[in-house]
Amino acid sequence: MFEILHVLKYKFIGFVKFNNEFRYDNFIKSVGSTLVFIAFAIGTFSFTINVIGYLIEEIHVGLFLLHRFLSMLMFVFFFSINAGNIVVAYSTLYKSKEVSYLMTKPLSHSNLFIIKLLDNFFYSSATFLLIGGAVLFGYGTYFKLDMLFYPFTIVFIFLPFVFIAAILGAIILIVLMKLASKFGLKFVIFLLAVFYIISLFTFFKLTNPKFLVNEVMKHYPNVDQSFSFLDPFFSIFLPNHWFTESLYWYVNLRFDLVLPYVSLLILTCGFLFICVILFGQKYYYKTWLISLELTSNRESLLERIKFFRFGQKSIFNPQTEVLLKKEFRQFFRDPSQWIHLSVMLFLISIFIFSIAKVDLIKTLPFLQTVTYLIIFLFNSFLISSITLRFLYPILSIEAEAFWKMKSAPLNPKKLILCKFIPAFLITLFIAEGLNFFSHLPIADSAVLLISSSINIVFISLSLSVLNFGLGIYFVTFNEKNPIRVASSQGASLSFLLNLVYLVVLVVVLFVPVSEHFMFITNNVSQNVNLFIWSTLALGIICFMICFGMFSLSGKILKRDF
Repeated sequence: MFEILHVLKYKFIGFVKFNNEFRYDNFIKSVGSTLVFIAFAIGTFSFTINVIGYLIEEIHVGLFLLHRFLSMLMFVFFFSINAGNIVVAYSTLYKSKEVSYLMTKPLSHSNLFIIKLLDNFFYSSATFLLIGGAVLFGYGTYFKLDMLFYPFTIVFIFLPFVFIAAILGAIILIVLMKLASKFGLKFVIFLLAVFYIISLFTFFKLTNPKFLVNEVMKHYPNVDQSFSFLDPFFSIFLPNHWFTESLYWYVNLRFDLVLPYVSLLILTCGFLFICVILFGQKYYYKTWLISLELTSNRESLLERIKFFRFGQKSIFNPQTEVLLKKEFRQFFRDPSQWIHLSVMLFLISIFIFSIAKVDLIKTLPFLQTVTYLIIFLFNSFLISSITLRFLYPILSIEAEAFWKMKSAPLNPKKLILCKFIPAFLITLFIAEGLNFFSHLPIADSAVLLISSSINIVFISLSLSVLNFGLGIYFVTFNEKNPIRVASSQGASLSFLLNLVYLVVLVVVLFVPVSEHFMFITNNVSQNVNLFIWSTLALGIICFMICFGMFSLSGKILKRDF
């Protein structure tokens, strides 16, 4: 225990210490990140109140259906935390240079595992706590709950829920590392992906929201009472069910029914924490050695990749060819990069499968507009997430090796373009795919599809340049982990500017989209001039962002690091 406290003390000192030297970029990062959290919390709080009010007062879904919808969202949220924690924990527990350093010290492997596990939990829990706290404050404000509700739900409901997902991620990671030594890493990842797909498909197949709504609405207006007999048999074993049931009975002031579900969350969290500690004591050092073996074999794996190999003829000049091949191999050399990309593509695939069933034509023009813009905005948010995660840290992960590029006879513009263009083209491909599938429910509207296909190019380019440029401005060569770089203060400021851009996007597109659905409803010939003007506006904004960011990037690369 003394070893754990000793290491955590120095981690805390390193976290809170201040730099006596004032730097303008550090000041911007500190202020910007504070504004990000404040703006995001206020927006989430307001959004929660408005959504609950709309569902209760306008749609009249009732308390039971509201909490069942929330349970479905929490199930997806649970899986997202779990899958994301597997990727983050791999970097923290196995790839960190600090782990390699501490392995050489007189520190027991079990204590080292506990230290890095706590480090991983506390490092990744801030954002989830912000989102959950804002949602719970909006929830409690709408239902006018007492002040005790907020600390009670955050400490005894939300945090155990998040930690259950995170701890399960750590346990699954250890199991995966053991299996990878016998069956290979690719097979294990494939097996995990199949497990997630089957779990999500089974859950939504058996819960069947349409059936649930139809059965509950038969009892209208008595839709606030509990219809738990409609729940599938396995729901009582799921943490998302315990989470929402505790909220449902709290709103109904049945505290005697709240405590059993809260107890389930706390006891399960404690039990899993004991399990992960035991797993770590027995298997952490063995799996760490396995990770070293996998790392040593990775070069031979890259050599077996015939695509874009060194020594093959290329249409590019030698310098460009070397830079492009370096980027390609550098990305696939780090499992946290391509595994995280695979997870994000998997979540995008689920989203595509969901929106393919959305029907916009049978609703009122205003609801058509709102629904369409929400889907289009979420598409843009996914693009923003991809660019923030992979384009923002693309220069920082060069770490100490960047001085070699600075000292080489290399044009900085060529370096920027070789890093940016391949990543942007992949982002654009994903964005166009999202855009195409999200327009399948309204395939009869060629105007929307053509306009959005052009707009998505400007949106992808703007978000890619914005995150890439700010990643250069706030470059951090002392942190090679791309996940941590994408969670830094500079990344928070970049996220804030992404949100501002998305707000501008809604303002630019609202009028033409609204007029479009109005014309369709009234069978009036469409006026494409509004779409032309909105596309032109997005093009101008894109040009301004590109000019500003690339000019700034060129100047930053010339300074001494």
